[in-house]
Amino acid sequence: MATVTLRDIHKTYVDHEVIKGVDLDINDQEFVVFVGPSGCGKSTLLRMIAGLEDITSGDLLVDGDRMNDVPPDKRGLAMVFQTYALYPHMTVAENMAFSLRLAGVSKERRMERARDVARILQLEPLLDRKPKALSGGQRQRVAIGRALVRNPKVFLFDEPLSNLDAALRVQMRIELSGLHESLQSTMIYVTHDQVEAMTLADKIVVLQGGVVEQVGSPLELYHHPRNLFVAGFIGSPKMNFTSVQTVGVQDSGTTVRLPGDATITVPVQPRSLSAGDRATLGIRPEHLRIDASNPTLMGEVLVVERLGGETYLYVKIAGGDTFIVQTDGDSRAKVRDRVPIAIDGDLCHLFDPSGLAIPKAERHHLITVQHHPEVSLKQTEAPLKQTYEQQPQPNQIPRQAD
Repeated sequence: MATVTLRDIHKTYVDHEVIKGVDLDINDQEFVVFVGPSGCGKSTLLRMIAGLEDITSGDLLVDGDRMNDVPPDKRGLAMVFQTYALYPHMTVAENMAFSLRLAGVSKERRMERARDVARILQLEPLLDRKPKALSGGQRQRVAIGRALVRNPKVFLFDEPLSNLDAALRVQMRIELSGLHESLQSTMIYVTHDQVEAMTLADKIVVLQGGVVEQVGSPLELYHHPRNLFVAGFIGSPKMNFTSVQTVGVQDSGTTVRLPGDATITVPVQPRSLSAGDRATLGIRPEHLRIDASNPTLMGEVLVVERLGGETYLYVKIAGGDTFIVQTDGDSRAKVRDRVPIAIDGDLCHLFDPSGLAIPKAERHHLITVQHHPEVSLKQTEAPLKQTYEQQPQPNQIPRQAD
C-alpha cells in the first residue's frame, strides 16, 4: 500500500507564496500527473513531497504517516529528474546499483538486483556500457532503473521526457505506461505537456498559480472542464472560445446567440444564467465541421496547417474571434476562402461571466472507463512490492530510501 495525502499545503519564499493551500488524495497504485504552465508550482509541489523543499504549513502523509519532518532518504520515495544525472565513469549496472552500494549491500546482491531491473526495462544488453554509449531514451531508462532498484513506495517523476526528441517521447510514454501497469506502483509525474498528461494519467491535477484548478480523470477534464483555464489547457489544439448572449433558459438547455446572430442550444443544467446574460461558449476544433448544407457561422480562412491525416484551419469569424477547425487531411480549403462552419450544441460548453463552467445536463458515458488497462510489460520474478517491515529473504534486497 502506498497512498499520499496533502492537507492544506502551503509554500512561501520570504513573502511570496507559491503553493496556496493544496488538498489532494493520491490512492494506492494510481498514476497521477501534475500539469500546468511554467511557474504554476507543479515541480515545487513534487519536491515538497520528496522532501527536497520544506513545507511552510500543512501536512504531508505517506501511508498515513506524517512526513513533514522526515528526511528525504527516510520517506521511501524515489525521484527521477529531468536530467539523467548518470555517473559517466560507471557502467549501466553500476549506475543503477549505486544507491544499494551506499546502503552497504554486497556487490553480488546489488548486481543481481540491477540485472532484475534491467530485465524489466529491457536494458540487459547494455549493462556493461558507459552512459556516453547510450541514446537519450536508454539513459532515461537507466535513471528510472536507478529508482526502481530501491523498491520505493512511490515513484516521483519531474519532467523526465522533456530532453527527448518527439519520437523518443512517444516511445518512453508507452514504456512508462506499461511499467506502471506491470509494477502496480503509485507514481506522481510532473509535466507541462498536456498530451503526456492525457496519455499517461489515471488522475490529472491541473495547477495554475499555486492553486489546484481541477482534479479528475483525463476524460473528465476533457469533457467536463471546471473552468475556462482547464478547458483551454486540456486538449490539443486548445478549445475555441467566443462571447455569446443568453436568449433563453429551458430544462432541455440554454439557448445562446453567437456572433453573426445564429442561435444554438447547449444542454447544460438550467442555472447560473438568465435571458440577456453574457457568457462564453467553448467548442473544440475536432467538434467543428465544414458543412455548407447547415452552417452556423461563416468565416474567412487565415491559415491552413496540413499535417497529412488532418488539416487545421484558422478561421476568423464574425466579432473578430479566430476559431481552429480540425478537418480532413484532403481538405481543399485555402487562405482567404470563405467557409461555412457547423456547430453542434450538444458538443459545446458554456461558462458563466466568472469563468466557471455550467454543468452539462448529462455526464459523458466514457468517463468511468479505465484509462489504459490493456498496456502491460512482462513481469520478472524479482520482488518489487517488498515493504520495510519484511525481513530480507534469499535473493531479495530490502527497499532502500531515496
